[in-house]
Amino acid sequence: MTQEKKLNPFQKFLRTGVHADTSFIETQRVYMFNLFILIGSPFAILSLIINLIHDAYFPALVNVAQLFSFCTAFWIAVKGKYKELRLVILISLTALSMIASYIYHNSGEYRFLLMILAAIILFDKDWHYLIYAMSTALVFVFLRLSYTPDLSQLPVPEIIATGLKMFLPLLLFILALLYFKTIYFKNLYQLENANMELRFAKDQKDRILGTVAHDLRTPISNISGIAKLMQSESLSKEDQQKFFSMIDQASHSALMLINDLLQHNNSTERNGDQKMVELNQQLSEWYPAFEFRAREKSIRVNIQYCVEELPVLIDIDRIERVMANLVTNAVKFSKEQSEIIIHTSKEPNYAVIAVTDHGIGIPKEKQENIFDLFGHSKRNGTAGEKGFGMGLSICKQIVEQHKGTITVESEEGKGTVFYVKIPLA
Repeated sequence: MTQEKKLNPFQKFLRTGVHADTSFIETQRVYMFNLFILIGSPFAILSLIINLIHDAYFPALVNVAQLFSFCTAFWIAVKGKYKELRLVILISLTALSMIASYIYHNSGEYRFLLMILAAIILFDKDWHYLIYAMSTALVFVFLRLSYTPDLSQLPVPEIIATGLKMFLPLLLFILALLYFKTIYFKNLYQLENANMELRFAKDQKDRILGTVAHDLRTPISNISGIAKLMQSESLSKEDQQKFFSMIDQASHSALMLINDLLQHNNSTERNGDQKMVELNQQLSEWYPAFEFRAREKSIRVNIQYCVEELPVLIDIDRIERVMANLVTNAVKFSKEQSEIIIHTSKEPNYAVIAVTDHGIGIPKEKQENIFDLFGHSKRNGTAGEKGFGMGLSICKQIVEQHKGTITVESEEGKGTVFYVKIPLA
């Protein structure tokens, strides 16, 4: 609000159609076209008055058409719609100026310079701009030559020389504008990309902090409340055991969130050491950890190994983190005494790991953003286990850093399969 109050009327007019989310490039186009309207409208109004005084109705009609074009352009700026019509308006105004200048010799061709200046911003493709600008420059030269008395009696070389004297400065003007536009827009694109990355980083940081603040509050409050109860009352051994169990559950929930945050940070910043391993052998070494995770819910973990060897170049710790997250998820969303199957196979150029559970599945509407960080896919497990929605995002980042892919197939109520593909060495 303070910045808006400091703007003078001229600046306010130039900013018409510019909003907080308007890109840098579009902002420059709005500025240029609004400046074009601001400069061109007074001349059109003044010409209209003079033409009406002198009963010159056709040029007055041309002025009315020009003013209508300016009003339409201003409406486009205000509404932010039909922006592609700005080029149509510019070309129409150029054509009107050409007709009026040719018929009445009113020096309207000098407006072409302003139109060429506006065109450098409005045309996306350089060759479109060059065609428009060169054509306009040639018409300018033709109109100026037509003012020369007894042109037909001059030698052809002199006519050509006179035309070149006018055309060459215009050509240099056109090319100079194109050169500076290229440099200027290149810097603008870089600045806009940097700004978008900063906004994304800030948004991600705010969302992480929001998650920490929201999801850590509950377990820490539980621990604090239970601790106060245990201090204020003489409790039986059975009650103490129950409270200790509640404290352990709350602290485990907080620890899981902290681990997810640390894993996310490591997966985005760390470039680990990669080693050549045989994937089937590596999975067999990880199997005891998988079995331990599933034991609490009496779930069986069954690994079905590919008969062929699967040599891969991986960061062992990080791929273990992927598998641990997938198995933990499978356990979380499976019922007690069910089965989780880890199956390896070989595709051309890829080793494939499929982690299958027979749990509650994933609703279709949540499958699209299940790998997004904080993609609103947080769900509680079948035993009330907390989920923070970060584990699969971490898996995706790690797998993609290994030049692989991770995908999901799921049907609600029937189970889920995650496929991890890693390039064969």
